[in-house]
Order: sequence, then structure tokens, then C-alpha cells
Amino acid sequence: LVVTASVDRTARVWNAENGTLILVLEGHTLAVYGCAFAPDGKHIVTAGRDEKVCVFSAETGECQLTIEGEHTDALTCCCFSHDGKYILTSSWDQTARIWKATDGTQVKTLTHEDRVNSCAFSFDDQLIVTACRVKIVRIWDTQRGQLKHTLAGHSDYVRYSCFSTDG
Repeated sequence: LVVTASVDRTARVWNAENGTLILVLEGHTLAVYGCAFAPDGKHIVTAGRDEKVCVFSAETGECQLTIEGEHTDALTCCCFSHDGKYILTSSWDQTARIWKATDGTQVKTLTHEDRVNSCAFSFDDQLIVTACRVKIVRIWDTQRGQLKHTLAGHSDYVRYSCFSTDG
């Protein structure tokens, strides 16, 4: 399966083998900028311009959890931790946030001085990487929510960052 996010306010689930549309995920009022499957494939998380996170059933397309009211600007990226326990979001509100995947309770806020364009967990979930509009990438300790490293050197804003499979 493939999940896609669109400015048409939907996410869509497709069969990767034959290209057929399986589900249309509706729940956002503005563009959907991020989407990701849970590690078990049973849920899909979406992040939108409407400052909202939605968690959908990958089987039925039903929105089972909505997280809103904490981010104060567009969400740019979202993902599940590799153990499936947490959701990570990034936003133009200068934060990345960690949420419990079961009920949407906020666990940590990682504060930046400018827009956060992307976020990702390391494969062991011990670290988080965030990419920022101010030409830097940050690496955070997941448990403590503390900054470990700042990576500078890009000459323009950083759009995306991710970890290798071996950390």
C-alpha cells in the first residue's frame, strides 16, 4: 500500500501493485502536508495546514483520533515511532511535538527559533531529527527532549532529514 497527502484536503491509500485507489481519508479542512503508516500497518497519521493531526484506520478509513489545539500553525510532517507508541509532528509554529499514539496526549515539545519543516525518529526511537528553515538540522534525545547536536552548513533552509537504518 501507498499513502499520499494532498492540498485537496485528503490523504489517499493506493494499491502499489495495480495502482487502484483503496481509501480516501477525509478529516482536514485545509491541505494535508504529511502522512505515514504505523509500523503495524493498521493506522495512518496525517498532518495538515489546519494545525490538526488525524489518525485513521488503514482498513476502514475512519478517523479514530484527532489531535488539535496545541500546534498554532501548519503541520509540515508526521510519523509514528518504530515501536508504534508515539506520533511525532513538526510545524511552522517553531515546534516539533511528541504525542502518545493511543490517546493523543502530548509528551514533549521540542522548541526551535523558526519553522520546522520535517521530523523523524531514529530506528531505535532513541533520537529525533528535525529540519529547520534557519538552515540547520537538530538531533534530539527522545526520552529527555533535550538537544544533542546542531548540524549547520546548508546555505538555504533545510526541507527534510532522516536517519539511516543503522542510526
